[in-house]
Amino acid sequence: MKIKLKILLTILLFTSSLLLSQQSRLDALGGLSYSIVDIDSQIDPYIMGGNPAWMVNSYTNQRLEINPLYTNSNGNYHRLFESGNITNVDVSFLGIKPLGNSGTFRGYAAYNYEKQKDRYRVLTLTPYSGDAFFFTDSTSGDYRYSGPTFEFMHSLEVIDNLFIGASVNYKILDGLKKVYTFAETLYRDVSANVGVAYKLSDNLSLGINYQIFDTQEKILADDVNKRNVQTFLYRGDTHRIVLNGGSQDFKIKRFGNIFGFQTQFIPVKNLTVGFDVKYQVSNSSSLFRVTSIIDTEDGYTSFDKTNINMQARWQLNNIVNIGFKAGYNDNNSWSKNSKHNLTLWELGVNDIFTGVGFTYSNKKFLVGTEYELHSISSDSAKYIDNKFSKISAFNHIARIGVETSLSESVALRIGYNFIFKEHDFIFGGKNVATHFITFGGAIKISETIEIEPRVEYSHTSTSNNNKRYKNNFGIYTTLRFYNF
Repeated sequence: MKIKLKILLTILLFTSSLLLSQQSRLDALGGLSYSIVDIDSQIDPYIMGGNPAWMVNSYTNQRLEINPLYTNSNGNYHRLFESGNITNVDVSFLGIKPLGNSGTFRGYAAYNYEKQKDRYRVLTLTPYSGDAFFFTDSTSGDYRYSGPTFEFMHSLEVIDNLFIGASVNYKILDGLKKVYTFAETLYRDVSANVGVAYKLSDNLSLGINYQIFDTQEKILADDVNKRNVQTFLYRGDTHRIVLNGGSQDFKIKRFGNIFGFQTQFIPVKNLTVGFDVKYQVSNSSSLFRVTSIIDTEDGYTSFDKTNINMQARWQLNNIVNIGFKAGYNDNNSWSKNSKHNLTLWELGVNDIFTGVGFTYSNKKFLVGTEYELHSISSDSAKYIDNKFSKISAFNHIARIGVETSLSESVALRIGYNFIFKEHDFIFGGKNVATHFITFGGAIKISETIEIEPRVEYSHTSTSNNNKRYKNNFGIYTTLRFYNF
């Protein structure tokens, strides 16, 4: 039986990969990050900056995690083309395997099932992706999306203090609208990440990485009774063209490049400082079929993003840590109608932020808190709809997390966030308040096996309209093996 279990876990490991860092402890503590010492919150080129070359240094011990989850989001605080009730069921497998002189392998595999109830008209998976185009029909209906994700990452030291790493990611989703057009979606996302890092000394390390991604979403609207269906291609919020026919074929293609630079600096003992800089250029094209073999580009959007992030953590002594973060995000895009080469929309959003936090911990108790202030401004010119706006606001995030050990094998964790937004730049509300609560723990089953369950709940409402709200609920479990 033990041999069969090892074989199963090995298969799960080598059919898996990294998509996002699995940080069940930090999530149960309300998302504490830069102020707390944890294997998943290290300030280094990999965990902070996403450089795969440094992964061999970030994780030196093997582990395998199995992570099932259930989430539900419901309420009327959402944008026009979004569902007010979304259920997500997911199971993922994450594995880390040190290979000695051959480096470290990390793998992640997941299967996701998502149901969006009564979504209004739009037929694309992510209608609010930053461009000015919407593909819709005339009905509301339920959608379901399902499919796997795989990612593989490898990192190793090629010569003394020189590290290289790479990862590949593949995700595919099948979608179906269960009314009228019975639109079928095939969503495919492929990406790769290559990095190099060099440790100049025990106190200074540098890294660079390059990412590329290619995404395609294909939608086929085809009435089950083979009658003509009517769809609409919106350019902006009001102007549209009408498409009629027995079968409608629409595509969105996205392509992008991301360049990254990271540093890890230890100027004095127990003080670690990290910088992460990313620059992204990407574009998307909206295409529809005009003949059986010819697609025409109706819309084109260009994106330009710069992200600068700095984190520092000072371990004042064995029980107190002080953390600090600051940064700047600048996102710009423009969309045009390709046929007439006319600019439809220009959008710029920038975010200047800073945060501070601390944790106090001993062998049986930990408490941590973090506060962040974001100064955000946007400048939008949607020429096609004659809508122009300039908005600026201060948004606030406060976190607190508490962990206590009930025994050598059982720990409890509680987290709370309060988020206040003078203006919600995603959903458009003013004076938006979110209360977010997490409750979880850890149970050590043996020296090599532990389980970490977690429950999350959040409530969001707007003070100027109490009838607008959103509730989020989630159940998570991490089953972790340290020997397999």
